[in-house]
Amino acid sequence: MADLSNFNRRKFLATGSCGMMGWGSLINTVTQLQLINSAAASAGNVDDDPATPYKALVCLFLRGGCDMNNVLIPIGGNPQKAGYLADRGVVAVPEADIATAGTEINVPSAGDQQFGLHPSLTHLASMFNGGDAAFVNNVGTLAYPTTPDTYDSVGLPRQLFSHSDQVTEWMSSISDRPYLSGWGSRVADLYHSTWNPDTQTSMMITAAGNNQFMNGGSENQYSVTSSGAISLASFGTQYSNALNGDGTYRLNRPEGQRLKALERIINYSHAHLLEDGYSAVVRRARENEAVITEASAVADGLGLDLDAIWDSYGASDGLANELKAVAKMIVGRNCLGNRRQVFFVDSGGYDNHADINNDLQGNLASLDAAIGAFNQAMKDLASLDPKFDYDQVTTFQASDFNRTWTPNSENPATAGTDHAWGTHCFMFGGAVNGGQFYGEFPELVVGGANDTPRGSRGRWIPTTSVDQHCAVLANWFGVPPGSSEMETIFPNLSRFEDPFGGSANLGYL
Repeated sequence: MADLSNFNRRKFLATGSCGMMGWGSLINTVTQLQLINSAAASAGNVDDDPATPYKALVCLFLRGGCDMNNVLIPIGGNPQKAGYLADRGVVAVPEADIATAGTEINVPSAGDQQFGLHPSLTHLASMFNGGDAAFVNNVGTLAYPTTPDTYDSVGLPRQLFSHSDQVTEWMSSISDRPYLSGWGSRVADLYHSTWNPDTQTSMMITAAGNNQFMNGGSENQYSVTSSGAISLASFGTQYSNALNGDGTYRLNRPEGQRLKALERIINYSHAHLLEDGYSAVVRRARENEAVITEASAVADGLGLDLDAIWDSYGASDGLANELKAVAKMIVGRNCLGNRRQVFFVDSGGYDNHADINNDLQGNLASLDAAIGAFNQAMKDLASLDPKFDYDQVTTFQASDFNRTWTPNSENPATAGTDHAWGTHCFMFGGAVNGGQFYGEFPELVVGGANDTPRGSRGRWIPTTSVDQHCAVLANWFGVPPGSSEMETIFPNLSRFEDPFGGSANLGYL
């Protein structure tokens, strides 16, 4: 660990433009008492190794089970349009609203099957039509390949249609065994030391709190916030009541005396292992607060005004702020010192058993503003930073599951849809082969070729497994196909069709 005993804000800022990366509270719980140990130790320039160029993988999770049947909508001459209007009934999105919003999308691979996105998704539609975004169709948790004919004879995911279980299985990719770890965590355990040799910082950063995608391994996830570091309580904002401008203690104030005493205590060695470990965590947290001040220093130095971008897109809610925090860390990637970085953000409110016509519209509008701003920020960063390319960041969206094809009420003011299975997911970024559908689009028919048996009201059996989908993402990130590492990360992958073969239709990266 770097010796930061005489390291203050002024000295830190003199070393370069790497400032505070917007970390959240490192003190309020034992989980949050985990440290970032890199920037002040000068991890080196992550852009200078051509063998391991910088890449960031961003997981965007929509909690509650987003109704993707109202995100990808058959329109125009699409042969599934009539079934959509008849079966969705009072929750169907009028085609006129799609036309007014301009959210029609061009899908060359779909032939004469015309589609529109929900009218709230104007930015996503533009990203798709511009080649920045793509969809993988009918993907979900699977233990084995499953069809309506084999539904009763093959192993199914544990607690199918349960929120908590399906979230866990999406994040672990292992649907037929108890949860042990997330696949993001397994990637970090296998590759962190290889990809990121010059840093002690975790490669897993969450802007949405503790999550199962990043849990379970030896590498810890770390929490951040876009609003700045949250310091130890009772010492004033950024220790203003306890520290002078040069970092010395304000001993004429009780806060300064308490902070000095606290830091003396946490620097003692202790005989008790747990006590010593706790003290070490708090000590490292305090030391590293000097490294994570001035959250926007790097962006400001480049002339990248993230606040202005977010304001221009009307992106201001929780998800927008989480993605802004991720953007700050990507801009200041050299402060963290990682050549590979995994991020996690999420947004709730998608469990729309009722009032879906109002609630989904608002949720998707907030989502659209947030991803539009983040995508624009990555493009602007690429234009301002000669060592960064737009294709170095890939964002992928996931959710618990899809919703039932038919609604649960005929009243448009109260109707909703219920828990289902196979869903559609979008990805965006410069590396995405955008403007296309991947996987296999389902037959939108109750009792049809993709429906679960026995009056399910339209719960599509996934034709692409989470394992296959996420293996493609992991491969882009640097995990070789067919390797022992890929097998460790996705132990059930061999049960399914090779995701890197042509017939799987998963070549979106």
